[in-house]
Amino acid sequence: MKISYFKSSAELGKLWVFPILMYFIIFCFLTYPLIFNFHTHFFADTGDGLQNVWNIWWVNKAVTQLHQSPWYTTYLHYPQGTSLLGHTLNPFNGFLGIFLLKFLSLIETHNVIVLFSFVIGGFTAFWLAYFITKSYWSSLIAGYIFTFSQYHFMHAEGHLQLVSLEWIPLFILIWYRLLITPSIFKAIISAAILFGVLLCDHYYFLCCTLTALLMILWYALSTRDFLFFLKKEYLPVFSVFIFVCLITSGILVGLLLQLNRQDPLLGYHNPLEFSLDLLAPFIPGGHWRFASLTQFYWSRLPGNINESSVYLGLAVIFLLVYTWINRQKCRLQVPSLSLWYVILFFFGIMALGPALHTGGKCIFSGIMPYDILQTLIPPLKLSGCPVRMMVMVMLSASVISAIGLCMLFRRLNPARSLLIGAILGALLLVDTLPRSIPSSRITVPEYINLLKNLPDNGGIIDIINPEPIKLYYQTIHEKPMGDGYISRYPTSVYKEYIKKFQAIQTYEYTRLLVEYNICYLLTSSNITDISSNALKCLYKNNDIMLFQITKE
Repeated sequence: MKISYFKSSAELGKLWVFPILMYFIIFCFLTYPLIFNFHTHFFADTGDGLQNVWNIWWVNKAVTQLHQSPWYTTYLHYPQGTSLLGHTLNPFNGFLGIFLLKFLSLIETHNVIVLFSFVIGGFTAFWLAYFITKSYWSSLIAGYIFTFSQYHFMHAEGHLQLVSLEWIPLFILIWYRLLITPSIFKAIISAAILFGVLLCDHYYFLCCTLTALLMILWYALSTRDFLFFLKKEYLPVFSVFIFVCLITSGILVGLLLQLNRQDPLLGYHNPLEFSLDLLAPFIPGGHWRFASLTQFYWSRLPGNINESSVYLGLAVIFLLVYTWINRQKCRLQVPSLSLWYVILFFFGIMALGPALHTGGKCIFSGIMPYDILQTLIPPLKLSGCPVRMMVMVMLSASVISAIGLCMLFRRLNPARSLLIGAILGALLLVDTLPRSIPSSRITVPEYINLLKNLPDNGGIIDIINPEPIKLYYQTIHEKPMGDGYISRYPTSVYKEYIKKFQAIQTYEYTRLLVEYNICYLLTSSNITDISSNALKCLYKNNDIMLFQITKE
């Protein structure tokens, strides 16, 4: 069955306007009263959330003011600068920010991007489920399951790159359609969307690539033709897809691998701490509104609740089991049912990481499937967060749920369908009710405004403020920083940072000026040799002091 998304104005409202409006309203309801802080507070914490605010600011500055690539900056770790290829830059959001910043503030721009990701994430998941099931209301629920999952909300704390999962369902949809009815146009579009996924997050790019391979294998098995891609209708299509991928995603991936080979990246996570606990999909995590009821469990998990809250929900688990029990009948309506279970189990197993954990305790540390995958794909070692593969579990679970709901409603009369739907809907709402997304209002101190008006004749080192706060302050004063918080540090950059820090510890301020052109130092009188002739005090308030470094 071919689905047209522009058939009539009625279809436009049904398949575009209503889902988007519905997911927007649901987001406002689930996060109430967050929307009332839209103009004044960042929808994020003051940790990694502010790092992502800096990302938006930097991409805009690099492209519109400096007219350079955003993947390298001298505004951090000045004057040497640093590559941002291994950093969670999520340039797609930065490019979107270039447009939004023309008429919105940085706060409003960031919040629009958060809203966009939640709403469009549900919208594209709805598209995928609707194409698979042809069931409108079931597909709307599938979009809800995907975008309002605990997985999505937990990353809304500050991982904007992981909040931006909206292009994953769209890529899977176009790729699925390409396998069923191949065309050059679909090959180009799928490669372009995959590039969009990469511009949001490297993890998601890997997940989509692995899913595409799984779908090829599934199609080969279902058609019993393992060389189908060599046929005349497929060979040019896959060739075009590979070519477009090479000149888009391939360039960025190649540059990242080259950087890691020449200047190894530091700062990746320990996969033992950021793996899926075996019980986590079945017990609400720390981002549930009523998380205190399950604190006995999630408080014992390693890592943090911003990674471990991956609860599927009782309604979803019920639909997964129901659909599996009725898989023979469901397969008559949806022949691809087995594909979505394959995706669910594959990524669920991979998310377990290099050791099996239950209740926060390691129960098996032998060779795990993730170890094999890491051997096959060595760059995977740069990640260190297997649990993030749960994004594909949530997507496949949402599609399977739509299939199960479709079957369930067809077997029941309207009255019972309404009753079951109400029960599952209420259960789904309670299950997914998130704890409040942080909203951060940052007051800019007087010394940052003073720094903004000082001459741009060198860099600054701030050893007073937390790393993410320093990044945000840079969006105000716009002075290059001698340090800077990024996700993955090239080894050479980290070594230079250590040298600068040692110079401060040994009060070699003139060295900072001569070797690194660091002209300003923001510090505390308690830990600084303020008697040095190389320091000229520009600002003092309580324990905070801003100095200009001069030659003695």
